[in-house]
Amino acid sequence: MANITISPTNPHERILSAKRITRIVFIGLLLDILSFTIILPLLPRSLEAYKAREGSDPTTLLGSALRWVGVLRECILRNSHDGAAGLLSPSPSRFLQQGARADMVLLGGLLGSLYSLLQCVVAPVIGRAADRFGRRRTLMVCMGGNILWTVVWIFAGSFETFLVARIIAGLSEGNVQLSNTIIADVTDPQTRSHGMALVGIAFAVGFTLGPSIGAYFAQLSPDFLLVQSQAPSAASVLEYAPFAMAAVFSLALLVVECGYLFVRLPETLHYVARSTSDGNARQKAAAAAAPAASNSPHALLRRLNYLHFAYLFFFSGMEYTLTFLTHDKFGFTNAQQGRLLGFIGIASTLIQGGYVRRVKRKSQGEPMPDGQKKLRTQARTRDKALVSQGMVGCAAGLFCIALCCIRTDQTKHGAASAAAQRWLWAGALGLALASATVVNCLNSLVSLVANTTGSSGSDIGRRLGDFRSAGQIGRALGPMFACSVYWLSGASTCYMVGSVAVLLVSLVFIATVPAVLAPSTTPSSRALDAAGALEKDVISKKHN
Repeated sequence: MANITISPTNPHERILSAKRITRIVFIGLLLDILSFTIILPLLPRSLEAYKAREGSDPTTLLGSALRWVGVLRECILRNSHDGAAGLLSPSPSRFLQQGARADMVLLGGLLGSLYSLLQCVVAPVIGRAADRFGRRRTLMVCMGGNILWTVVWIFAGSFETFLVARIIAGLSEGNVQLSNTIIADVTDPQTRSHGMALVGIAFAVGFTLGPSIGAYFAQLSPDFLLVQSQAPSAASVLEYAPFAMAAVFSLALLVVECGYLFVRLPETLHYVARSTSDGNARQKAAAAAAPAASNSPHALLRRLNYLHFAYLFFFSGMEYTLTFLTHDKFGFTNAQQGRLLGFIGIASTLIQGGYVRRVKRKSQGEPMPDGQKKLRTQARTRDKALVSQGMVGCAAGLFCIALCCIRTDQTKHGAASAAAQRWLWAGALGLALASATVVNCLNSLVSLVANTTGSSGSDIGRRLGDFRSAGQIGRALGPMFACSVYWLSGASTCYMVGSVAVLLVSLVFIATVPAVLAPSTTPSSRALDAAGALEKDVISKKHN
């Protein structure tokens, strides 16, 4: 299929085309998230499998890393026994005293931080490439990288090969960022949040099904692919990769996604969504508006970047340690890990469909007599409220998990009680609320604020790329921070710190992010608002 670029001028045709493109993006992103989440419940046991194979060999990367972590742990324990105070507590945690088992949590945090650090580096590059070369072409390059890392994962017979696979994954994962950019291309302020909500639904469904799928395929032997085959060497290679069949299924999903997007997805770089003028005229209007515009929108974009970083620093760290916590405290199997993550996904899906979309649809049905400015203000108010609710829900969920850890530590030998597990599932519900609201609505908020700066369609990729990069810095540092606190002071302290921190971030967000911005009074901005109002009037007459 050729690299088709569409830019419909009829308002009714634009709405139908936008719905079709949004649906294509949703299906492709759902396949991508399913593939991405397959590995999540398998990571703790994958690291244990690699440790069993090569952890005792100091010549390997894993063996060397575990040796240095063990030396650091023994140093901390020795200083504590000698009377020196620890970094975060006066005495070493019970978890730290478990010895080598505790070291895997810290190693897992390093691995998660590496992936997000690479994402933070590459996100602005992907955003600028999408603005220069097109959304579709850039997405196809990212898909090639995703397929490559999954192939390497299948044959990751050593920890070093698995690490190479994760590096490739970190450098090539741009599907979520580009999906947000494409949706921002084809939606207006009134429908922007609805489109972004589909990204959240894709995440929710993916996190519901992906971990369970990964746990199921992890039980299968690679010999399943080699029925009646006389190729024992190939079987041995596949068997040498922990949970290779899960990787094979992940690869199949990516191949289907790549083919689907290649055939169905058009280019949206110059898609006109708000006026009947061509892309060049709109870019000239934006350039004329930029010098005279208020600095408030630009300052707000920077503030949103900082808040995105702060929120994901704590949220991603706590989220990353969750599977290690359930493995450590309750001995969860891959299937049990999948059920927990599936519960979070199902709850997030229900919140998205039953609450978030209802709130957005209700606000879209209200009359907007003053054109695009009213639409943008109303959308920002709605998104701010949803983000605030999600952050507070996240803080409450982390507090519940901290109580779960405290209850578990109080029982004999740390055995998991029924009451403690109830707190765990209550905390998972809080994380589901955060997953359904915060990041999706923040993306919508950023794209709406970017519109008030006079940004053209060919600039929105850079804005969202910078925003995603700020969040990925938080995702890079958060797991390392959370795993270090967990390693030094135990799970209860880790999640209590996370709960208080996210609550503080939510209070700062509520206090410093306004829903109403200083309006731009430039002729170009007035022209864009008038064009938006005219388009809304035309559409209304068509429907009536």
